[in-house]
Amino acid sequence: MPTLSVHTPLPVTMPRGAPVAAALFTQLLDVFQAARAALAASRQHAARQADVRALRRYAQSVYRDDPRFAADLLAAADRHEIEGLPAAQRTAG
Repeated sequence: MPTLSVHTPLPVTMPRGAPVAAALFTQLLDVFQAARAALAASRQHAARQADVRALRRYAQSVYRDDPRFAADLLAAADRHEIEGLPAAQRTAG
């Protein structure tokens, strides 16, 4: 006749420092996420500024042939630059 052994595990208790370690790890993740968001915003701002510079260079290159078109391009560059600013730095007029 076969025998069957049933293992009953003992209850596992939570390690003493687990809540503190979890809280610290959560704070560390928050710091990393904030740094990542800041880096992404910085890269986006740099890309926007590069677009603005390129558009202004193009406007200056066509200024002799079509000053109105160049003025429109410069106005578009200004708008593009202002859209990239935080709301607190935007000024009317």
